[in-house]
Amino acid sequence: TPEASKRICAHMNQDHAATVHALVSSTLSGSDARCKVQNCRMKSVSLAEYTLSYVLCDGDACSMKKAVVPFHPPLASADLVRPALIAEHHRALQPKFSWLVTDPVMRMLFGACILLGVGTALGEAELALRIDNAPWALSIVTTVFGTSELFAKVVIGAWCFSLAAHGLEALYTAYLCKTKLKMDVFTTFKWFLLNVCTGFPVMNKVRELVAVDMAARADKKGE
Repeated sequence: TPEASKRICAHMNQDHAATVHALVSSTLSGSDARCKVQNCRMKSVSLAEYTLSYVLCDGDACSMKKAVVPFHPPLASADLVRPALIAEHHRALQPKFSWLVTDPVMRMLFGACILLGVGTALGEAELALRIDNAPWALSIVTTVFGTSELFAKVVIGAWCFSLAAHGLEALYTAYLCKTKLKMDVFTTFKWFLLNVCTGFPVMNKVRELVAVDMAARADKKGE
């Protein structure tokens, strides 16, 4: 009924704003996926679909948009709306390992971590030896670091630092996922793993969702 739809939408917008934000983001593709979204709202829910509204900003140019997301399959009764929205919550909040390729910053950081890890796995002596045996690499390394031995030490130190930093960030991300966004254990672990691989870009995605949720709850208290 319209009354039930209004009640459900109010609950989602006030108490699960991060989910609504994530649902909107999951509908975007192409150039829209790189734009900023704000003022995300669930407008209606039926047995067949739910409707979302949002503001899409590409730089300073912003426009109001709408997305209609069908339930697959359509719901047989109103009792199934809540379980269906819970399933949509978990779907929308899933991180994407494709970000390691499609997101430029994550791609760069992930590639750097792989190179540092390989260098560390070779060990200080072996890495320095391989640099010495490659004239083009030795020329670059000696220009910047002075010696291949110092470069090998820097590589191993950078790997240890990045692993520790990413690990701490990942723990904080997992804490936010579990306590603030109410994600299940498997989804939380995937966010944790992605954060270990790339660092702050993943943590910032989760912090953005938490900020959206906290702002909605603050608005609810102020009413």
